[in-house]
Amino acid sequence: MKNSNSKEELPNFINTHPFIKKNKIQARIYQQMIVANALKTNTLCVLGTGLGKTAIATLTIAGILHKKGGKALIIAPSRPLVEQHFESLKKFLNVPEDEILILNGKVQPLKRQELWENGRIFISTPQVVENDIIATRLNPNDFSILVADEAHHTTGNHSYTFVGNVFREKTHILGLTASPGSNIERILEVCENLGIEHVEIRTEDDLDVKQYIAKAKLKPKRVELPEEYNEALKLLKKSLNQRLKVLKEHNAIYTINVNKTDLLVLNKKIMMMDDKNKFQLLKVNSEAIKIDYLIETLETQGKDAFLNYYDKLASQNTKSAKEIYHDRDIKKIVDMINETDIEHPKLESLLEVVSEAVAQKEKVIVFAQYRDTVSKIVDSLKERGIPALMFVGQSNKDGKGMSQKEQSKAIAKFKGEIDVLVSTSVSEEGMDISAVNYVVFYEPVPSEIRFIQRRGRVMRGEGGEVIILIAKGTRDEGYYRAAIAKEKSMKNILKDMQKTLNEKLCEIKKLKNNELDEIEQCKIDQIQDIKKYKENKEIEKTVIIDEKEESKPKYLDLMNVVKSENVKKDEKNKKEDLEKLEKLEKVENISNETLKAKNAKNAKIATIIVDTRERGVGRYFLDKANVEFKTLEIGDYILSDRVAIERKTAEDFEGSIIDKRLFKQLGDLKKYEKPLLIIEGDEFYRLNKNAITGMILSIMVDYGIPIIFTKNVQETVDTLVRIAEREQLKEKRPIAIRYGKRPMSTKERQKFLVEGLPDVGPIMAENLLTKFDTVEEVFTASERELMAVEGVGEITAKNIRKVVTNKFSKPEYSKNKDKDDE
Repeated sequence: MKNSNSKEELPNFINTHPFIKKNKIQARIYQQMIVANALKTNTLCVLGTGLGKTAIATLTIAGILHKKGGKALIIAPSRPLVEQHFESLKKFLNVPEDEILILNGKVQPLKRQELWENGRIFISTPQVVENDIIATRLNPNDFSILVADEAHHTTGNHSYTFVGNVFREKTHILGLTASPGSNIERILEVCENLGIEHVEIRTEDDLDVKQYIAKAKLKPKRVELPEEYNEALKLLKKSLNQRLKVLKEHNAIYTINVNKTDLLVLNKKIMMMDDKNKFQLLKVNSEAIKIDYLIETLETQGKDAFLNYYDKLASQNTKSAKEIYHDRDIKKIVDMINETDIEHPKLESLLEVVSEAVAQKEKVIVFAQYRDTVSKIVDSLKERGIPALMFVGQSNKDGKGMSQKEQSKAIAKFKGEIDVLVSTSVSEEGMDISAVNYVVFYEPVPSEIRFIQRRGRVMRGEGGEVIILIAKGTRDEGYYRAAIAKEKSMKNILKDMQKTLNEKLCEIKKLKNNELDEIEQCKIDQIQDIKKYKENKEIEKTVIIDEKEESKPKYLDLMNVVKSENVKKDEKNKKEDLEKLEKLEKVENISNETLKAKNAKNAKIATIIVDTRERGVGRYFLDKANVEFKTLEIGDYILSDRVAIERKTAEDFEGSIIDKRLFKQLGDLKKYEKPLLIIEGDEFYRLNKNAITGMILSIMVDYGIPIIFTKNVQETVDTLVRIAEREQLKEKRPIAIRYGKRPMSTKERQKFLVEGLPDVGPIMAENLLTKFDTVEEVFTASERELMAVEGVGEITAKNIRKVVTNKFSKPEYSKNKDKDDE
């Protein structure tokens, strides 16, 4: 009886492949069909959450390694997901565990290079792979397969795109995603970047999949906002409408019924308007965006998130933030909310749902959009005696967050003794978080991709409930309807998408093959033409007149004369063809000589030290320069011991003028003998032409720093490479980093202090110090005395006196910050 049972169970597992451990991977027909196609050609697999993308990846890797040998690489967007793949491969693959390696940024570069050379199966983030390709620590030719998990990231300027473009001509590729979106053009972009030739799509409604899917019940749970919240929202919307009417009056918008997305893209339109007040309109639009955010936090999150955002406005160094923070009407609203002890009704509803689930010994995942809300929920659950884990992304500009090591520990705890995980969007994608029967959305999300990913946490288990908290009469309602509609649309599209995509991919492949055929035919035609040319050259020799006998008449064969004239007539074109032939012959025999030439070239190319914050530009140096990524205190690029370069896009150049960090950066840059500033692009939106021109002249004249203007990042990189080659290869200059900041002279310190005053730049600071002699005299000067200085108007003088004379006071609503300080 025992034997018969074991015989019945064996067919349910894949037990015949030498690279797969026995009784580990269940034999599912749809997975085996997908793998069969994936082994034939580069394939994108679109498979719902919980349907076994990891199993498909493992089986495909096993098949390729068994057939071709070589190395395998899996890329995933985060370290916890990388670790998940690492554990899965150890569990499923029948290979020595020490051949399966994780490579992340914590491994030293030289050590990574050694591991790339000696290892066999690697899991890493695309950023690490990109850096090691650029630094020539990784050779893509060593790999027989690349698996791109969460392949929908392979668009635009993402590291996924860079890695895909490098690997697609060299290795077999498998792309995996649960949520490609509903835009077929976007999916074709993913296919193009990964070299995909075939697409496999399965949804939860497919017949061969249904038996493995645990359906999740969707339960929207609506709550009524308290009267205090509604009154505050009414006043906030009134303030918002006042700004929107100003924008409408100036034809920046055509209706005041706009959403957050409309406002976010409005600045570009305003800058293109022929309106003398456009800079004022930019400020009004920025105020509208901030008020809209205040409305969103109050109606969807609650009191604490609302007050926290208002407090942050006090520290923002923009006119719009200051305007909103000091606006009397908004201050009244803030006072009204601060005085009430009423929490958002979503919180109580959530606590009830979680309490019931935990009482039934169930695990629960709660999703919330904002970290402040996550923190509030965790604290509230603990007050109810329910242990809960916070799960958020890495540190942001406020310094809050979790390291990826902390994230991994949290997941381990959730799989063990803790029953509730409260998370931001960081756990939506791909993470191997335990299957649960309850998922709670603190707010709906309008993206169908995120909606599916959140809900997928339930579908990994036995099926369960997805509870979505919705505040009645708020944007929650619209976001929920949008997500449902987009998901329905995506499913409808996916039904026919596999056939459509594969037809399009076939068309693209045919076009490429036709182009290759044309190129080959062109080569053949050129070779034949050159052969004729050579033959004609031989004929021509027979009709060349001997110089000594030029005076004697010659009688030539008519055919030879015709051929000779034709050759002379087309001589220029034929010489060009000969040059082309020589190039073609070089291409045909490139294999050995090119490798030697490339190695010789690599030995001669320059090295550029790139600041780690400029990693996105690093990819453009591939095959042009050796790159070393380091954290630089001064500059963005070091090209020699004397040349350092600060790079600014047009947008960043404006921003650095407004927040005044540019002056400090330029001062530091002068520590190098030959500092340079590169300004990339010419689309300036925030400052007028005179301000930009004045600053450029000041940089060149007052700071003595030359400026190079480039159109785009490619032109910037070409400029950097040429300067680096000139410095290192021609001038034989070494490359060296200057650490630390150059000590300021007394004069520089004086200017620095005065430049900290409102609306005071380098020129005005010098004018003020020239007039008053000392910093003390500048700070104690009256408005009238200040206005006597060139460039200082009434408004600037008032602002200076206000900063100098006003008492310092902390923001009124900083309770949370005070607690952190304690």
